[in-house]
Amino acid sequence: MTASLAARVAGLTHRYGATVALDGLDFHVAAGAITGVIGPDGVGKSTLLGILAGVKRIQGGTVEVLGGDLHDRRHRDAVCARIAFMPQGLGGNLYGELSVAENIDFFGRLFAVRGAELARRRNRLMEATGLAPFADRRMHNLSGGMKQKLGLCCALVHDPDFLILDEPTTGVDPLSRRNFWRLVDAMRDERRTMSVLVATAYMEEAERFDALVMLDAGRVLTRGTPALLKARNQVPTLEEAYAALLPAVRDHEDRAAAPLPPARAADVPVIEAESLTRRFGDFTAVDHVDFRILRGEIFGFLGPNGSGKTTTMKMLTGLLPASEGVAKLFGAPVRAGALELRRRLGYMSQSFSLYSELTVRENLELQARLFDLAPGTMERRIAVVLDRFGLLDALDVHAHDLPLGMRQRLALAVAVIHEPEILILDEPTSGVDPVARDSFWRLIVEMARGAGVTVFVSTHYLGEAERCDRVALMNASRLLAAASPAELKRAAGADSLEEAFIRYIEADEAAGGRVAA
Repeated sequence: MTASLAARVAGLTHRYGATVALDGLDFHVAAGAITGVIGPDGVGKSTLLGILAGVKRIQGGTVEVLGGDLHDRRHRDAVCARIAFMPQGLGGNLYGELSVAENIDFFGRLFAVRGAELARRRNRLMEATGLAPFADRRMHNLSGGMKQKLGLCCALVHDPDFLILDEPTTGVDPLSRRNFWRLVDAMRDERRTMSVLVATAYMEEAERFDALVMLDAGRVLTRGTPALLKARNQVPTLEEAYAALLPAVRDHEDRAAAPLPPARAADVPVIEAESLTRRFGDFTAVDHVDFRILRGEIFGFLGPNGSGKTTTMKMLTGLLPASEGVAKLFGAPVRAGALELRRRLGYMSQSFSLYSELTVRENLELQARLFDLAPGTMERRIAVVLDRFGLLDALDVHAHDLPLGMRQRLALAVAVIHEPEILILDEPTSGVDPVARDSFWRLIVEMARGAGVTVFVSTHYLGEAERCDRVALMNASRLLAAASPAELKRAAGADSLEEAFIRYIEADEAAGGRVAA
């Protein structure tokens, strides 16, 4: 391997039973650069990163990392301390009973970083990711996005030569994503030799990388700089280039963005929050929030991690009681255990609410029985959602074996099996690739416009929020604004909703708003 490469694989193969994850893959990572890996769910990205990090066994092919062969145990042991790997998932490599600071210190000491230098690196990382005010909070008490930030800190604390990140900012809000990449850039300015390999589902994030490799079916579909991929496909954005590449290997439908069909004329609020407040001891998670959502509306819910979005949604579903104020559905206060209300409501949580050991069909049957659907009705509804959500070919596949995008579709199918009138979705497309997200949103729009379902959805993908009728913006437990995407951009003097989001949050914090927990 030449000194200009941080890693190289040739003829790499990997199987999970009969499933081929990597099929003779040839791939390299340039030294001192940021290389992005993109592609649909289930095409081998995580498997490739795990092998290069030394945490997955090499089944076949050549794997060279940082100047040597990973087949050689002595080299593998020698380079372990020079590699940092952040696996996919929220907090999977962290310790729940340790605090934020203790987790970072633990990982620092694993790599012989101690004393004043460890304190300097820990404090810098916590400041950059917004975790400094929560240094003493235990990991298991953090929101999902904050667990992700802590995982980033633990991966970076020993200043690695090769940083491998598997979807590191999934579930992280736009402002925190921007701050994270600024931190990585600052580290690379200090250490020009550090190489970075990143799998990401955010195409606006991938735009900033030096090189991109797109995988499909365990092989390289294309590679090049972001500018080259856009020019090659004659499109202005990387997301459009990504979508344009896929028909070469798969018959995806045309993704030309259609304008959102107009909502049905309705002035009846079906979701209401009136001074809605939730406290956990001395901590106020939601602070006197007010909004009204009309029948058939698609209402987006935006805000930094820990700003109170999930807590608000749980109060509206009856999963959490309000400390003060009232949550109303269909004009009536929400009461825990109110079965008739639950029949009219569908809820998809951040954790998917699926039973991983059950098949697709078994998950749907279980949910149908929970809502007492008659046998004939149950079979009809299962047939409908299997067809609508593209799950027919996976009928007997266990949930834990599904690619992420298909798990998301199954979670949505489970949430709507009983034909609810209100659908509450908490970050339903987190970590899903652009084509799968587009397919998911077509389903949401179809339900809202076709069946008059009211959709209340939180997201960190601001392109998705552009497809909502109105959006509400939370920060530090308070509601800052609620308006159409166009109105929010106009009020913030921003060209994009992401820039408007950042300006609102920065202005609120500059005016004394608390940092979101």
